[in-house]
Amino acid sequence: MKKLIISVIAFAAFIFTATAADNVANKTLSVQSKARIITPITLSNTDAQALDFGVIARGTTDATIVLAASASPSRNVFSGDAVILTSAAQTAAKFTVGGENAKTYAITIPSTTQTIVAGANHLDITNFTCSNGTNGAIGTNDLFYVGGTLAVPAAAVPASYTGTFSVTVAYN
Repeated sequence: MKKLIISVIAFAAFIFTATAADNVANKTLSVQSKARIITPITLSNTDAQALDFGVIARGTTDATIVLAASASPSRNVFSGDAVILTSAAQTAAKFTVGGENAKTYAITIPSTTQTIVAGANHLDITNFTCSNGTNGAIGTNDLFYVGGTLAVPAAAVPASYTGTFSVTVAYN
């Protein structure tokens, strides 16, 4: 009789374990799905204000002209004897960022030499700077300026030099 009771208990335990395992294997759980759509980030060259080193009278030695990244940029002949004529405006490039309020963004400016040309002649711009550094926040500092350093060789050919450079903003 003891063997019969032990056998019945063992059989019941086996059936209970198998039923419990089946219930775990068939468990369903609903999980919430989410998405948040935000306003795309935008970048514009405000007032079409270019990086403009102005009118420069070349000197007898190679020169570098530094134009600060600000609303009213200081302009300095960093080296050489070129002269910046004050009768022509010098401007840092001006940009405005738009998008989702309070979202932060990264600013990328050129890290390599950019060239402006006049026919077969060229001048180099290096050491780009940004008034906001490398980051901003929409709704806080939506406006920024980009400046740089222009190399003016003593042998620069008199002409109007133009070119482009790229600035990128991206949400963090």
